[in-house]
Amino acid sequence: MASQLDQIEVNQNKITMIKNFVNAAMIAFSAGIILSSCSENEDQMPSEGNSNARLFATASEGSSGSSNSRVIVNGFSSTEFTVATADMELRYAAKADIQAGINLGNITLKTNVNSSLQTSAAQTKSLTIIANGDSRAALVAEGETPEGNYAEAEFKLKKNTTVASSDPKFNKSMWIKGQVNNTEAIVWSETEKTIRAMAEASSGVEVEGQSEMVLDFDMTKLFAGVDFSLAVDGNADGKIEIGPNGVDGNTLLYSRIMSNIDSAVTLKKRN
Repeated sequence: MASQLDQIEVNQNKITMIKNFVNAAMIAFSAGIILSSCSENEDQMPSEGNSNARLFATASEGSSGSSNSRVIVNGFSSTEFTVATADMELRYAAKADIQAGINLGNITLKTNVNSSLQTSAAQTKSLTIIANGDSRAALVAEGETPEGNYAEAEFKLKKNTTVASSDPKFNKSMWIKGQVNNTEAIVWSETEKTIRAMAEASSGVEVEGQSEMVLDFDMTKLFAGVDFSLAVDGNADGKIEIGPNGVDGNTLLYSRIMSNIDSAVTLKKRN
């Protein structure tokens, strides 16, 4: 009888040891998850005075407020719009200056050069902002950038060398495909020029914490004063081209579009 009782006691001790081991393991596992979670949150937190920001580009019909629908302006129905950018930087009023009550117009703007957002944005990018007839948001860059009110973005239209040489967009800084009176039409340029996009709001775009901005290519402004009913297929190949060097005989239309682009891009807060 005593032997049986001793055996029962031994078994109970083993069970207690196993329970203690399991509990200790669960506690260690839970602590590891908590520490890992804290570490991930710390990794995601920007350094002091900075924001984690993302910058996008899109196309819209401007005053219509439509940035997720088919883009049709002045009889040109856009099915694809790709623009190549490079050397982009943003200018902002420091958060401390804004908090001090200084009017944005009286503040000397700083540049976000050397921030991780600007380093990414400065690279040559091929941005498709209309696809299959619908506007879309293309990511330009993401990273840390100083907190403040962002008043402008400056970038260069760049010949697109990121696509294959066989791609019709190769070496084009701007390439818009669509239709005019049921005829295929292409607006394209090889021009490399600097574009200065001003903020939509007079107070700029406030960047703090997690923030998103967007460069809005306003198709209404881009095609302002352009009468596409005058576009011709000069070489009778079944496609209307509006580009440099008098291609297809649409020089005046091309010149108007290229003069419009300087004021067609706006920096906005992304909703």
